[in-house]
Amino acid sequence: MLTRDTQELLVSGVTFIVMGMFLGNIILIVLGLFPTVFIALGIIIGQPQEVMAERTGENQKIYIDGEVSDTIKVTVKGGVGTVTFSDILPDSFKLVEGTNFKVLWKGPLEKNVEIHYSVICAKRGRFELNNIDWETRHPLQISGNEIGSSYASRTFIVQPKPLLVKRIRTRRAITRIPMPMDARVKFGAPTTDFQEVRDYTPGDPYRSINWKVTARRLSSSPSAYQVNEYEKEGKKVVWLFLDTASQMALGTTVKNTLEYSVRAALGFTEYYLSRECKVGLCIYDYDAHEWEGSYQSLEIAPELNSTLSVMDQIEKALTPFELKPADWNRRKPNQVSRILFPDLGKKQHYRILREMLKLDIGYGTESLTEAIHSCRGHIVGSTPMFIIVTMLDYQKVQGLYAGIRQLYKYSGSLRRIPNIIIFNVLGYQVAAQTEEEKIAADLLEFRNKPAIEILKLMGATVVNWNPVTQSFAQALMSQRA
Repeated sequence: MLTRDTQELLVSGVTFIVMGMFLGNIILIVLGLFPTVFIALGIIIGQPQEVMAERTGENQKIYIDGEVSDTIKVTVKGGVGTVTFSDILPDSFKLVEGTNFKVLWKGPLEKNVEIHYSVICAKRGRFELNNIDWETRHPLQISGNEIGSSYASRTFIVQPKPLLVKRIRTRRAITRIPMPMDARVKFGAPTTDFQEVRDYTPGDPYRSINWKVTARRLSSSPSAYQVNEYEKEGKKVVWLFLDTASQMALGTTVKNTLEYSVRAALGFTEYYLSRECKVGLCIYDYDAHEWEGSYQSLEIAPELNSTLSVMDQIEKALTPFELKPADWNRRKPNQVSRILFPDLGKKQHYRILREMLKLDIGYGTESLTEAIHSCRGHIVGSTPMFIIVTMLDYQKVQGLYAGIRQLYKYSGSLRRIPNIIIFNVLGYQVAAQTEEEKIAADLLEFRNKPAIEILKLMGATVVNWNPVTQSFAQALMSQRA
């Protein structure tokens, strides 16, 4: 499309030609021919029209602060003029070599060029680069600039670096923190010895459902699916509870409390999985709505009449349980459980790592008490080790007390108590930049000491970690006997 200045010039040229022909003045006709011919040549030449861009190589997977490179092949056909390319990068990417912005001159021949750059990825997550934006300009500025984009997909998966704890070998020799040998539970590979029939729990394989018992119980009263339970070999289990409350955002967008908490959780995961322990992950949010109603299930059992249509109803169907109007206000709000049930091996490590890539502030939708209740079916009857990764705040510690009491309820007994570790990431120290802010952070951490003493009296082991001055292994080894 012609620009406004070009249109005005064209109108002026035509006007001079018409006036020259009307007046018989050759000078006016010549003056009118100059801009007209100039515009006509510009329109015939044109600006670059066909622009193609594609990426070479494959999608890449790297760790945080790792360097990754990308190459873009560009082909421009038709016309003459300047062409501008730009590959927009995420905010957490730092350009260290090359350029993601390129300006080139397109002559009468076809133009091929490569754009190469290297970046450092400073934040975990899955980043997708889909389009390469371009803009073409006419050399005579006769027509307007054309803006477009070429689809060229590239995916970068930035994984958080797990913090290794290989130096911590045994509990008695170095640290007071319970190691897996003290978390004796009943989970493991199922044997052929039948134990009992129990209600279905999310995470149970569908092939273990006993359809006969389920149909028999549904004929008398609504109930959940029934599952065959078999004796299991002894396996050690570690449960990780990771907090995603708003206070975990202390720090910068790249280095904040949540990022360090994720790395600590992955460190625990790799350590215990490498020792053939089962590891489960539960993500919660301390700021989530705490439901104060009963934990009784209000869902009606599934209707099996369509599946068992050939069977006659032996007994009269009962009326499903209905809530009274006064109980409607006590119904639990709809929430999504962020739980990975205990498993072992590289498959579980991949699942946990994939969940960590999606993690963000407020990712969990349940409080700690509700999250523990959601995974109670895999806790009852055993004494696994619990690791709660959070940031202690004396103003927000009541929910942690309630969660620990919930753990005692499902796993404690008169003869033994559950192993509970409160891994406290010192978020105020992470956010402090100046000397004055560091002093203020020390004062805020000092106010948490009464809460820490109460947690210790409740039987929990509190580990304080300052990521700025301590390594992950140093924080664990500081808990010497």
